[in-house]
Amino acid sequence: MEVYILAEVEFRPFHPSQTDELLKFLVKWTPNHPELGNREVFDWQKANGYVAMHEGKIVGHLAQIPHEFRYGKRSGQEGTELMGPGISFILDMSNDEIRKKAGRGLLDHFEANQPPYFAAIGIVPEIEEPYKRRGYAVHRDYTNLYGRFMNPSRALKYWSRSALYAPAIHAANILYRPRMKKGILPVEKITEFKPEWDELWEKMKYEQYELYGVRTADFLNYKLSQPGKEYHIYLHNEGGYIIYRLATHPLKDLRLVKICDMAGTDDIKLDLISLAMKFAYEAKADGIVAMAADIDKAIYKKAGLYISEPKPLVISPHLKKQLHITFFDSDLDHLW
Repeated sequence: MEVYILAEVEFRPFHPSQTDELLKFLVKWTPNHPELGNREVFDWQKANGYVAMHEGKIVGHLAQIPHEFRYGKRSGQEGTELMGPGISFILDMSNDEIRKKAGRGLLDHFEANQPPYFAAIGIVPEIEEPYKRRGYAVHRDYTNLYGRFMNPSRALKYWSRSALYAPAIHAANILYRPRMKKGILPVEKITEFKPEWDELWEKMKYEQYELYGVRTADFLNYKLSQPGKEYHIYLHNEGGYIIYRLATHPLKDLRLVKICDMAGTDDIKLDLISLAMKFAYEAKADGIVAMAADIDKAIYKKAGLYISEPKPLVISPHLKKQLHITFFDSDLDHLW
């Protein structure tokens, strides 16, 4: 077992015998996300984790889920990159000195063992500078969160935005009508992906994106096996798929349809998004959201998801191509 010490803070690989203590630690220091204490989901994650210890207690945890990303035609490059989005980078906030040592030491470990290259998705502005000082690049022009909110007051409250914006969003909803095709769409509901489809998804993503997460039946079926999640999966007859689910926040009064992953040509994507949009309205959800590359902004706007907000990415400075990140490429689908 690899163990090293940094001024009274000890670092070691996470051991399953520490699971109960770690889950309690995660819930204590992330009170807005009690789902991090879900034992089934925690065990399901294929994560490489490390813990920081002080006086025999966990004071920090950082884990990665390695995933292969491939350079697409638009990048002008060939090859792959192994990245590990950081999940549950949680620190004990009760002691500032211990917190800083735990955070630095955990990142030191992962940086010393790259690849997979460390990445963080959706960081808050106040923690950007420490990453920049360590040499990371922070990008706001790669991946966006796209959305449409049928009940903007609840969404604004969740994101700590002023309720004064609600009338403007209601007005914009009238201007940017949701795209919901009438009649029967050429789609088939499925429960799993087949390996013989892998080549099709690869060709589509290679043509559309600069740098994207590889899609295989093994990867997609693993993501669909997450405990406690009910996914709706549709295959388009002309080649394409969409995966979405209705997500309910465990503490706050908010229900969103999340488009977790999708593949297809622009026209096929519009068909598939309209399917998710129809479901969102029928379920009386407060909104519908998706995460995708900035290059997809026009497609989502045309489909009715006209709100676009950059999703900050912290990545290695050698990764200079636009990343296409969906909920399935990150740990964000592991939350509510």
